[in-house]
Amino acid sequence: MSAAPLPTVFYTSHRVALLILSLLLMGVVLEMVRRSYLKEKYAILWLLASFSVLMCGVFPSIIIRFSAIFSFQYITLVFVVSFLFLLVLVLAFSISISKLSERTKQLAQEVALLNERLARVDSKPE
Repeated sequence: MSAAPLPTVFYTSHRVALLILSLLLMGVVLEMVRRSYLKEKYAILWLLASFSVLMCGVFPSIIIRFSAIFSFQYITLVFVVSFLFLLVLVLAFSISISKLSERTKQLAQEVALLNERLARVDSKPE
């Protein structure tokens, strides 16, 4: 038994769904930046992802070619790319959390030293 040939067409409904999804994501990200819920450095990553989805909706040959190159069906390719994107996102957030954790530790130590110094100054007889 040989594998079924991969489809070479991309349905209009899929294109419309990709376009709507990407425009919706762009709108949500821009609104979150405007309201200061999301920092610009993280918004860039989400906007790039949204732009990639938009390009796949406008030029479905991108998905068709990558599907053929990797011998994946469309949905499998979408899941693999989505998984890799989320993996990179989790890695970026882990790095940020590690840096913030170290900075918090340093600040707590500085505050403890300042409190100890303040306590010594307050307890000196005049």
